[in-house]
Amino acid sequence: MDRTVAPPFTLTADDGTEVTLGSLRGQWGLLLFYPRDFSPVCTEQLCHYRDEWEALELPGVKILGISPDTVERHRGFRRRYAIPFPLLSDPQQEVFRRYGMMTLGLLPARGVAVVDPEGIVRYRWKSALGLRYPRAGELRSLLVRLQAGGAPRE
Repeated sequence: MDRTVAPPFTLTADDGTEVTLGSLRGQWGLLLFYPRDFSPVCTEQLCHYRDEWEALELPGVKILGISPDTVERHRGFRRRYAIPFPLLSDPQQEVFRRYGMMTLGLLPARGVAVVDPEGIVRYRWKSALGLRYPRAGELRSLLVRLQAGGAPRE
């Protein structure tokens, strides 16, 4: 993959704090893009990551969920399902667009972006139909490989 500079962003998290790309500087960022809180596949995906949290909780890695939902909806979703990572609100889908996470250019897609400590996108994946998502073990293997200086497997 090309060494693409990660597009900057400032989004509000479910706890009301602002999160920026700059706040990830010096650590790896695992950005989990998903279309909608409380929808069946999104709920299954985020609950899978919750249930497999030990696989994802790696030193030097910050995990952030991003969807177009409001901060209030994120707050309720995170509380109801005990999601262990912040959920960021992108209501205008600007970050989705900047990271290439739109389907048909119109709808928010399910996808993953990994940003390295220098702010370079090292991996990007998007689901064509939105029904699949990478399992926690796959993401862990990817992150460990990238942290060790290896290339991602596409």
